[in-house]
Amino acid sequence: MRFSTIALAALLAAPITAPAAQEQAAKSDAALPTLLDSDDPKQVYDQMCAGCHGYRGDGGEGHRGGFSPHIGTLANKEYMANVTDDYLIMIIKKGGAYMGKIATMPAWEKKLSDDLIRKIVAHIRTF
Repeated sequence: MRFSTIALAALLAAPITAPAAQEQAAKSDAALPTLLDSDDPKQVYDQMCAGCHGYRGDGGEGHRGGFSPHIGTLANKEYMANVTDDYLIMIIKKGGAYMGKIATMPAWEKKLSDDLIRKIVAHIRTF
């Protein structure tokens, strides 16, 4: 009896918390377009990518700290020499999990234009 009371309470609580979570997600998504309005690949990279990759692609300065991964491969010249632009474009568009990489890398294909993604790849190549 105690288990069914707890289960019922959990079911009744779910509809109350779900709209709050959806409202919070909508607020987060509403903030993104203002961050991504720029056509400057460095500005977009610094705002949206440096939190894990660092400002220079080495996972260092610019990293947001906490539990965010430190991904420094973008500054690894030897590795990057063997990675095509098309591969980088696909990772940016589809996200890490899609490409068999770290799942915390988000997919940006619905937030960034193809042209801006190409510009970001060119910016990454300057590291």
